[in-house]
Amino acid sequence: MFHTFVINLDKDTLRMQFMHEQLTSLGISYERQPAILGKSFTPTPAQYVESKAVAATGHALLPGELGCALSHAAVYKKIVAEQLPFTLVFEDDVELPGDFQRTVLRMIAEQTKTGFEYLLFDYVPVGVPFIHQWFRSVRVHVKSKWQKSIWQGLAAGIYALLKVGYIVPLSLYEGWRDGYHGRHGGAPVRFLRPVYFAGAYLLTLEGAKKLLALAEPIVYTADQLPNRARVHQGLRFFCYAPLSVRQLKATFGSSILDLAGKDIECDYE
Repeated sequence: MFHTFVINLDKDTLRMQFMHEQLTSLGISYERQPAILGKSFTPTPAQYVESKAVAATGHALLPGELGCALSHAAVYKKIVAEQLPFTLVFEDDVELPGDFQRTVLRMIAEQTKTGFEYLLFDYVPVGVPFIHQWFRSVRVHVKSKWQKSIWQGLAAGIYALLKVGYIVPLSLYEGWRDGYHGRHGGAPVRFLRPVYFAGAYLLTLEGAKKLLALAEPIVYTADQLPNRARVHQGLRFFCYAPLSVRQLKATFGSSILDLAGKDIECDYE
């Protein structure tokens, strides 16, 4: 019914064991996808051209970001080459609920109704937690701009004030919606803002083709790519509510990005 890939660096045997135990207990067979360690990998021009990334995003990808993006792109290529209709993709640090397989099978059975091509299970908590984190992120951002110049700090502060008017009510609505679907069995939902993380998602063959169209060569990070594909390729990007899968970043850090848990901060602007 569906194929499963777990993206994992060769050196991260404990992470792979963690995922193996979870997936085995859930009755989900999987294929390990060897991840690419960006800091020791030299990409070909077909894989990554720094000038193209800078032109598209304003900055080059860090080695860890490139390795992560290439690892996910390798999965997209396999999906297209093998013509896999539905594929679960995991990074190796996600914690899954006990009913996850049933949820996936139901989402596949209902896909013709919902029409999703990319269904993200792991994303930033919504509602009040998102608002708190957003304000923390804004404070750090404004402070860094202020240190560069007063005018940059003022501009960043004014911009943040303008965004408050929709970020707060939108986040409160997202929190209410998450609770509603939690009480009514769960469902795919759409967000009116970019949604990040790429730790656990269900992808259709058509979705993989759309992602791959923007990943040869790599321009965006793995969690930016679906948002850009939504805009440029018409990717039908949904998230599953209620949020029930989480990436254990504080526990594992990000091995592929070469970050410890304490080093990871999410920018929710």
